[in-house]
Amino acid sequence: MEDKRIQTSILIVDDNPENLRVMEFMLENPELNIIKASSGEEALKALMMPDDFALIFMDVRMPGLDGFEAAALIRQREKCAQIPIIFLTAYGESETGVFRGYSLGAVDFIVKPIAPEVLKSKVSVFVDLHKKNKRLTLQEELLRQSHERLEARVQERTAQLNRVNRDLTTEVAERTRAETALKESLKEKEILLKEIHHRVKNNLQIISSILSLQGNYVKDPDTLQLFQESQSRIKAIALVHEQLYQADLASMHLGDYLENLVANLFRTYAVQPGIKYEIDTEDVHIGLDTAIHCGLMITELVTNSLKYGFIDRLDGNIYVALRTSGDGYRLTVSDDGVGIAPDIDVRNTNSLGLQLVSTLADQMGAEMKLEGSPGTNFSFFFEEASVVRR
Repeated sequence: MEDKRIQTSILIVDDNPENLRVMEFMLENPELNIIKASSGEEALKALMMPDDFALIFMDVRMPGLDGFEAAALIRQREKCAQIPIIFLTAYGESETGVFRGYSLGAVDFIVKPIAPEVLKSKVSVFVDLHKKNKRLTLQEELLRQSHERLEARVQERTAQLNRVNRDLTTEVAERTRAETALKESLKEKEILLKEIHHRVKNNLQIISSILSLQGNYVKDPDTLQLFQESQSRIKAIALVHEQLYQADLASMHLGDYLENLVANLFRTYAVQPGIKYEIDTEDVHIGLDTAIHCGLMITELVTNSLKYGFIDRLDGNIYVALRTSGDGYRLTVSDDGVGIAPDIDVRNTNSLGLQLVSTLADQMGAEMKLEGSPGTNFSFFFEEASVVRR
């Protein structure tokens, strides 16, 4: 199998070929790439190669460039400035020579002849240190690349978020403008609907006034009564539009409406002071159609009570209620008057008012019940999506 291990380069500089051969033999190792130079000039040329040297053994005394001079030139090169240098000498160097060597970046001096154990020990230390430095350099490079990739991703993500933020800002601005325009449109529509309700109410009041004026020329009591009943029905419808004009267009408060409706009927028929009424409603709001149907039924039933329920009596009570009942609502109109004939068929009667009540109940899908004696009690159970509890 081919050896994939990476070799570490070591430069040995000595003018004696035998010394070079001996040191190469002592350092023989598959993990070491031994490069030899026989002069300072050759050492400088060798250091120009792409090899990354872990250590330089430099003979001090050589012809031409000696070891110190070669070391000085090596230190001037940026690529080689940090390579450890161990000087080789056959003689004990003077303090001046040692000081000069260390000032040139020497890490040690070895006196020839060199002991193999000493040579291998020093090489092992610096090779190991070189490998660790290489790993640290590689890790730093990988960390730098990872940081650059992360920084690039952060910048890209930031740019994306900025684009999304700009898009959201634009969308929010557009929605705000749309909502503002919608609110203005709804406000204009509400004003228009209020105006429509106001005009319908005024027109109904005009019709009611015409009926009232026309009634002044009617001499027949039965005909006059028909005029009054028609006028009451018109007032019941007009009152709904008046309530909607003054309040919420989507729904109206039923309690206020019933109070005004029954009060108008009492004024129309000029009842005895002893005859009273009671309105009992929960805090509910109902839609226009439901209000008109309920108002017309109440108008007919309260009118019947005022006309026929208290004949030859000075006092009495009328009760009108709308309350929740299970999943729906129950409308009740009752009195403690003389009561209604027990054999009367409300759905088949000559009374126009009761026929109208029956028809309105059918239109609402209401379940109608009649109870008599004592008094009269009409109740209607219905489910109405437009009724909103508040």
